[in-house]
Amino acid sequence: MINFKIIKLKEVDSTQKYCKLLGLKGQKNIIVVSETQTAGKGRMDRFWYSHYGGLYFSMLLDINNINIEKINFITSLSILNVLKKYSNKNFKIKFPNDIILENENSNEYKKICGILSEINLNNNFLIVGIGVNINNTISEEIKDRAISLKDLENKEFNNFDLLNDFIVNFNKYLNYNCEKLLENYKLNCSTIGKKVKIILPNNELVGIVKDINYNGLILNTEKEDIIVSVGDCVYLRGV
Repeated sequence: MINFKIIKLKEVDSTQKYCKLLGLKGQKNIIVVSETQTAGKGRMDRFWYSHYGGLYFSMLLDINNINIEKINFITSLSILNVLKKYSNKNFKIKFPNDIILENENSNEYKKICGILSEINLNNNFLIVGIGVNINNTISEEIKDRAISLKDLENKEFNNFDLLNDFIVNFNKYLNYNCEKLLENYKLNCSTIGKKVKIILPNNELVGIVKDINYNGLILNTEKEDIIVSVGDCVYLRGV
């Protein structure tokens, strides 16, 4: 179990950057949460919209006390279960660790949470950044692909209640062995069996996802099966 010190901010450029500065000073087991971010970052250095009302936080973890390969599975399951506590909508995990509201009758979905992990081996820390759309208003330019909990349930929530629930879930899944954790992840992940496009920095792969393990997803392409550990995953029509 990790007893986190929580730092609450009104505004910051990025909770990830704030945690990194603390990590370089030797601090660990800290959660930095901010009401807004002016330079929130998603995967592949994309801008993360961080308007007031969302839950934006980063965890600063000691890599000597945590299994690095399990962290994305632990974090995504923890957030998923928090959302399910407050809504009965069809939330799923989209590989590797996005939480989406999925249309059960199609491959269409809207994102409600993004997770970004960064590791610093020289200083033995890992930062996991999480952005959840709770009470924030979704910008017009991303309404077709994002949604908030407030929009779904037509009421507002206490962000710190959700954060505390997350910490409880995180410590619970932290104690799961690798097999049990992976089983829970796969039960809640909608990516297996989907036809997908994996967007890499310099390439794109298309295929059907056969399975997921701690090395990544197993993608069945026209030529061969490929293990993919990184990249943006986009669901395609057809399967």
